[in-house]
Amino acid sequence: MRTRSSGERPRNRSVEGRAPEIELLLRCSLPPSTGAEPSRIRPLLGAELSWDRVIEVGGRHGVLPLLYRHVETTPGHGVPDDVVERLRERADSTAVRNLQYADELHGIFEAFGEESIRAMPFKGPVLAEVAYGDLSLREFGDLDVVVHRRDVPAAVDALEARGYEWVRDAPRLDDSPLLGGPFTMPLLCEYQLERAGRTVEVRWRVGESERPFGLGFEAMWDRRDTASVAGVELPVLDPDDRLLMLAYHGTKHRWHLLKWIGDFAATLERTDTEWDGLFRRASVHGVERKLLVGISLVTSLFDLSVPERIERRVRQDGRAGALAAAVAAEIESGPPERPSSSARLAYNVRAADSPTDALGMVLRRRHLHPTMYEYERLPLPGVCHPLYYPVVPVRLAAQKLVNAIR
Repeated sequence: MRTRSSGERPRNRSVEGRAPEIELLLRCSLPPSTGAEPSRIRPLLGAELSWDRVIEVGGRHGVLPLLYRHVETTPGHGVPDDVVERLRERADSTAVRNLQYADELHGIFEAFGEESIRAMPFKGPVLAEVAYGDLSLREFGDLDVVVHRRDVPAAVDALEARGYEWVRDAPRLDDSPLLGGPFTMPLLCEYQLERAGRTVEVRWRVGESERPFGLGFEAMWDRRDTASVAGVELPVLDPDDRLLMLAYHGTKHRWHLLKWIGDFAATLERTDTEWDGLFRRASVHGVERKLLVGISLVTSLFDLSVPERIERRVRQDGRAGALAAAVAAEIESGPPERPSSSARLAYNVRAADSPTDALGMVLRRRHLHPTMYEYERLPLPGVCHPLYYPVVPVRLAAQKLVNAIR
């Protein structure tokens, strides 16, 4: 089978009007157990594709291990041998890295247990196991752990005792200026620590300060579930809370990676959803429209079905449909590009459940509050954190002057 370089235009297009390379990636972005049947994939695998483009775009979307699994499980796929080998190498390296991360996660939670630190991992290896049913099928590059705010210092201390180092070149002091207070915004949304090329993010909230996720740690902990991650039982998010978290996370990043849409779709397919309860919880925690956007995306891109009343609810929220359509159009246009912070803010403002929520996002914009820039130059303890606020207008004016000179 002859393949073309990524610069050549494909000769045919899918029945939906998408480039066949994009159509193939869409059909292969879910595990074979929940995704398209081999009969729907085989014609695309055997077509004259630009495999360079498939691998480039699929790699940037983080779905190549899934593509390889579909190739592997489709008899008579017709994919050139050299392409199969490239996909196999990518899948094998992902599997090895994910197993290493899972083993490290076990060690971290053992250390947390010794210090009586309540913690839950989310995304990463947990999502690979509970949503995809296979640790090797989801690409990730770090471990995300959420703990109670008061346990953050102890959790970071436990990681440092394991040889991790904080990536910021600044003292921790008493942690409180970094975590924020009743009248001040946090200076960062997580501690990011590294060891031997592995990264762990310790969070005291799932979301960011600018775009917070409504569920706090205690609410998530009280409803927690357990899951086996590489053979070890760990506390994890309740399935409904996981769906809300993924809807929030995808919207926060403007859903620009197909992997995140696949996460939501695979989780939805493997969750015995009680829809009325899910939407009540979404409404209480301010993520109802985000949930509608996620549902609109997976039903349009992956042909997944939801109850008629849920489809009707999506249609009735015209804004959710428009937000999903904008994402779908960008995915179909080619390789993903990371949206600017302004584009993400605008998208999240439109995805807010109410004008009050939208205004809150604007007022919490990072550049309106003290940042690590101030802290790294003049570290102050938590009680003095408000003293940074008078410096913010000076910093903004200086940045504006520098931009004007440029």
